[in-house]
Amino acid sequence: MYHIIVNPIAGRGRTLEHLPFLTSLFEENNVAFCTHTTTCVMDGYERAKEICTDAAACDGILGIGGDGTFQEIAAGMLNAFGGAGGLEGTMPVPLGIFPAGSGNDFNMTLEGGKKASLLKYGKDAEQNARFFFDKILRGKTQSVDLIAANGMAYLNVGNIGLDARIVSNAAAMKKAYGRRSYLASVYKSIVQHKNLPLCIEVNGEKLEKQYTLVAACNGQYYGGGMRVAPHASLTDGKITLCLVEAMSRPKIMVLFPSLMMERHDKLKAVKFLECESLKVTLPCSETLCLDGNLYPVDNSVEYKILPEALRVFM
Repeated sequence: MYHIIVNPIAGRGRTLEHLPFLTSLFEENNVAFCTHTTTCVMDGYERAKEICTDAAACDGILGIGGDGTFQEIAAGMLNAFGGAGGLEGTMPVPLGIFPAGSGNDFNMTLEGGKKASLLKYGKDAEQNARFFFDKILRGKTQSVDLIAANGMAYLNVGNIGLDARIVSNAAAMKKAYGRRSYLASVYKSIVQHKNLPLCIEVNGEKLEKQYTLVAACNGQYYGGGMRVAPHASLTDGKITLCLVEAMSRPKIMVLFPSLMMERHDKLKAVKFLECESLKVTLPCSETLCLDGNLYPVDNSVEYKILPEALRVFM
């Protein structure tokens, strides 16, 4: 039995366009399935956790949505199989990634780049469903790493600082600005920006500085295709840590164009480290962004790599 979890509001509501084409393929080929439509925040988490309680009867969880949908599902799966501290090896239930969100950043790394991902999943809902179904039917999977932040699993990028604030402001401005909400949020967040005094414990060192943003990366892309961590790998057992030391507002205006052109690594304030775990101590309550989902945090965030924790259909 395959369990399809669909987020009806992801991709500005386009996810539901794909569902009838996909379910008809399951029916035509006599493949057992059931569907779960999420109704609120963290519903994907709860559904995935519930499904995994009977792992032997599950051939796979198939998500239809964006990066936030898959983050909830992966976190629910990890919770069901013992959490970050109790997980040993690879979870027995595989996950199918049907990228139907606005950004689909994790899928860009998974499919070998932004262009490759866009070629495989375009605007034709029926064609997308056929491609995805054929992938599931072949049954080929690959084990990839997960990262746990304070025990909450995510697949792609975890952010603290300016970029997390942009996502938070964009969510608040979505009703008023629609598709322009992210761009409007960038400007608002830069105007509001204050660097954060952080203590980062990584690789046996304590880095105590002011930071503009901290991104703990498993995948390479975020923000709808910005390649924040070009050397990150889903299978190397490492967190790729992108640190942006304190920048003034005028200099921040240079950061995002540099990201778009993949030249941010040339900026003096940008540093990269690789690690298996790290701890970020915060000066006050902050917002942690995991694959586009927002979580309030106090005191500190501890990140841990979970090597080959998840099987994904390839």
